[in-house]
Amino acid sequence: MNGRKNDKKQQDDVINQEVALGLGEASEFVKTLNADDVKSGQWFYSLLKKVMQSYDRNARAEYFQKKYPGLDPDDIADTLISVVTRYAAIAGGVTGGMVTADQISVLATAGMTVALMAGAVGAEMAYLSTIQLRLILDLSVIYDLHLDIDDPEDALMVFGYALGVAPMEATGKLVSKAAGAGTKYAIKKYLSKGTLKTVQDFARKIGFNLLQKTVIKYAVPFASIAVGSSYNYVATRSLGLIAKNHLKNRGKVTDELRSLVSRQNTYDLVFPAAALYLMQVDGQISEKEKEIYRAMLSRMSFDEHSQDELQKIMANEENILNAIAEIDDKEMCEKLVDVLVLIAVYDGELAEEERDFLSKVAERLDVSLDVDATKEKAAEYQVIVEKNTFQKMIASTKSATSDSKTKAVAVLRNMRRKKEVSKVRICSSCQSEVSSEYNFCPDCGQAMATDKECVVCNKIFSVDYAFCPYCGAQQE
Repeated sequence: MNGRKNDKKQQDDVINQEVALGLGEASEFVKTLNADDVKSGQWFYSLLKKVMQSYDRNARAEYFQKKYPGLDPDDIADTLISVVTRYAAIAGGVTGGMVTADQISVLATAGMTVALMAGAVGAEMAYLSTIQLRLILDLSVIYDLHLDIDDPEDALMVFGYALGVAPMEATGKLVSKAAGAGTKYAIKKYLSKGTLKTVQDFARKIGFNLLQKTVIKYAVPFASIAVGSSYNYVATRSLGLIAKNHLKNRGKVTDELRSLVSRQNTYDLVFPAAALYLMQVDGQISEKEKEIYRAMLSRMSFDEHSQDELQKIMANEENILNAIAEIDDKEMCEKLVDVLVLIAVYDGELAEEERDFLSKVAERLDVSLDVDATKEKAAEYQVIVEKNTFQKMIASTKSATSDSKTKAVAVLRNMRRKKEVSKVRICSSCQSEVSSEYNFCPDCGQAMATDKECVVCNKIFSVDYAFCPYCGAQQE
């Protein structure tokens, strides 16, 4: 027993030291920020790039292989989420003890200032964001996905869901212009360059929301070590579950493509050009099509080329078909048809325009195409779409983030509403407003009473007492 206690104490000491070191590094980072960085949320984009650039993907993959032999990705993911939430909770407790009443007062009235950002509150926020970003990167390694440093849409999407920001604001424009001829968005580097401002703007929005959440977290009368610790725990766990579901779903898409395309091969520009044309040929591009297109690009590499070359291929359908006809590798021809079929049916629908384009491609490549089988495959994917893990993720996200959202939203609501204190109490568990006539919180079930009246002498004392401390009578 003593041995286990000593081991746990040693582990706690190690974690505390690592958290202290991380908070110190985060403090140095926030000291480099200026007022515009803080107000605009640019600090988060800078932190995101810093974390992603320093992340050693290969080293982490080797670490996971040695640390968790035989465990499947889901088990490893759950373990990582548990560890990181523990670090987050400790950081919240440490910082909570360092925040003064004066700082809380400033947060409540003026929001986050540069001075506060450079102090304990800003250091905690930067540290928390850092370990959460690293968690997302670790999960991407576990699910065999490569997140692009120049286009970190997955990391932003996860934070977007966690903060209640519409993630598709960052990614919705990635392929939208593909519907027009001469699109610039056929391969990853064009996606990155073409949407850099969109990604930066979305990152700033997330950075601003993080600031707002921090203000809400501390700018309340009952701010304490316990509040900081529990808030960090819930927020990080919620983000971890969202990241796990999102990246796991992306991994499933990659599995579908793994048998068709490989990073070891170099592909002709006609692959992304034909895929984009197929996606928009029916007049709209679905989210499922965008999803599988991005997954396809993550498995491919291309020769150096100019933007003009791409635009020339994308000018019209005949140009695409002519470019397709120039492929002389029979196996590559078959792979192209298979990839296009997968893209066409992945959203569970096979439009007439998609079917016609597939037929033309197969004819030019002299590859057999079973249209009836393709229709059946679309019907099968329709079932998958209806039960899609990503859709379940949206539902589970609402559940997973309900606690953290309740804390943040309810506290803000409580700060703004002008209700008489005598009529409303604040739940100590979820911070919701609860009518004074209720004995339990309707949101989380927490008992609201803090004291009770003796059944014999009518004296008032703590609700936890089983016997009256004044007359000794046993209570009901």
